[in-house]
Amino acid sequence: MKEKALKSGNGNLFKNNVPTSGKLHLTSEAIYHIPQAMNLDRKETKIMLEEIEQVKVINFKVLKLIPITNGLQVTLRDGRNMRFIVNGRKRWKKHIEQALTHRGFSDSIK
Repeated sequence: MKEKALKSGNGNLFKNNVPTSGKLHLTSEAIYHIPQAMNLDRKETKIMLEEIEQVKVINFKVLKLIPITNGLQVTLRDGRNMRFIVNGRKRWKKHIEQALTHRGFSDSIK
């Protein structure tokens, strides 16, 4: 089965609590984070849709005080949380949830 591209945009993925800049791609099968060439960690991250348990919008805080409303958290079935910084986090959440519904995984998300 060939994957269908559903949404793409800039997105930072937190790896070891450090944001790694790059591109985020949602397909009919998975979410991909492809780091920019200037990053030290250039390893691509792939999250299969069937691994996703929950998607929610989150806030990050600057100086532990000022909330920044650009966070997205994807919780996996194994308990890991993948945190992203994205523009339009509610749209990203909606697109991911629609992809999960289309693939028949909607009963599994909270």
